[in-house]
Amino acid sequence: MPLGICINPIISLFDEKVHIRIQGLPAETKVTVKASVEHEWKRLPVTFVSCSHFITSLAGEVDLANDTSLGGSYTGVDPMGLFWCLVPDPSGSQNIRLVVKRVEQSLTFVFSVYLGHLSLQELHTSNNPVCMTNVTRTFMAPGVRRLEVRDGRLRGILYLPPGEGPFPGVIDMFGSSGGLMDLRAALLSSHGFAVLALPYFKYEDLPTELGDVDFEYFKEASWWLCNHNAVRNNGIGVIGVSKGGELAQLMGWLFPEVKAVVTINGPPAYTYIDLKWKGRLFKKGIPIDSNLLQIKEGGCSLRDVYNIHPQDFIPVWESGAHVLALVSDDDGQISPHWADEWKKSCPAEKQQLLDVVHYPGAGHLLEPPYTPHCRVCINPSYGINMLWGGSREDHARAQEDSWQRIQDFLRKHLMS
Repeated sequence: MPLGICINPIISLFDEKVHIRIQGLPAETKVTVKASVEHEWKRLPVTFVSCSHFITSLAGEVDLANDTSLGGSYTGVDPMGLFWCLVPDPSGSQNIRLVVKRVEQSLTFVFSVYLGHLSLQELHTSNNPVCMTNVTRTFMAPGVRRLEVRDGRLRGILYLPPGEGPFPGVIDMFGSSGGLMDLRAALLSSHGFAVLALPYFKYEDLPTELGDVDFEYFKEASWWLCNHNAVRNNGIGVIGVSKGGELAQLMGWLFPEVKAVVTINGPPAYTYIDLKWKGRLFKKGIPIDSNLLQIKEGGCSLRDVYNIHPQDFIPVWESGAHVLALVSDDDGQISPHWADEWKKSCPAEKQQLLDVVHYPGAGHLLEPPYTPHCRVCINPSYGINMLWGGSREDHARAQEDSWQRIQDFLRKHLMS
């Protein structure tokens, strides 16, 4: 049997599993499989790498879907382990994460096989792979359209699935780092949703500071999407992470057109900075208690810096919107117990509107599956290291489960 790496499919969506099999190796031999991908950080190239150790079968094969990794970046059987455990190459900066900024471009992963069980440090200096191949990971399924939005003061990117629609509409927002993040929106559109990736500051001519954002902007965005001819006319969903999760809950509470809300590690109250609506104070941000701020593992933790009380909770249930709250129990930024207290404060007759899902061992940055886990890294907006939390294996499982839950939830409440 010829020596080589077989990957199926060779071109796949970023959230799609692939089957990796190596053949033509010596029988019952120690081998290392390495994955690497080039990434850009502050306009400089950075390589992310991972590896796993195997013993070949009597037929001289390794099948990542069925064979146990004995060491390296992960252990056990996991067909996608080499993707979610990628870390910066040992020779370079470590406190960075893989953040895809240009989703219209694909990522090329290089897979290499080496004889023996080698560490990442040893692989860095080794130039003797016995075989290599590439696999392409894309963020937009064939036919997905990426349209820039500049309507009045509204800015963003609209992703539309193939076909005429109408499609269930979703607004997608990220947190207090600002700017445009649209990987999740592109992938959701690849699964049949019309998604508006909505930046709200630090993007084009939008405000440069979070405190200058006006809540009326989000009302304009929700009406714009609701009235788009490619969007179903029975209401929209909103998904947000961290600060975006807070805003998503406010939108679900106050905008009747919002029927489904997904909050990912977003506090059930408005925190940190005041929010205006039509130029007037709308929500006082619960301030940070600097005495409770902690530095752990070289990163800043905001987990316990807010004194939140029941009267601060956002009563999303009053509107009748359904809410899926995804909560990481090892979050370094948000205390997971708030979500439970928030649900307890909900009237009994409204409890069916709220679904709180906890993920033990997961960190703050719950992203689409197979995104590499990052426990501590620098926040480029603030120039400091942040403790995001989570363990690799638990976080990877949480990303897989939460991604399917999000899609099922949005379909259930936007397709009826």
